[in-house]
Amino acid sequence: MSKTFFLRIIYRNAGNLHKITSSVESVNGAKIRHLNFISKGKSFVGVIAFEASQLIDFEKIMTLIRRNRDISEVERIMDASMC
Repeated sequence: MSKTFFLRIIYRNAGNLHKITSSVESVNGAKIRHLNFISKGKSFVGVIAFEASQLIDFEKIMTLIRRNRDISEVERIMDASMC
């Protein structure tokens, strides 16, 4: 059974969204369900929703995303209504 996780991500305009999505999809069983990013000045701000089968998979994804130096902030959203 998969669980949906939500992350709020802020990254530089010069950053590449493909790096973020490929990081998520590189974990076995993880699938992106929703992306919503908008430009806010010199940064993009948005929410990514993905399904992962285990909490360990979520932690792997968080680690991979945080390694990206274009990311200035990443945090888990517990309430899906924020999307």
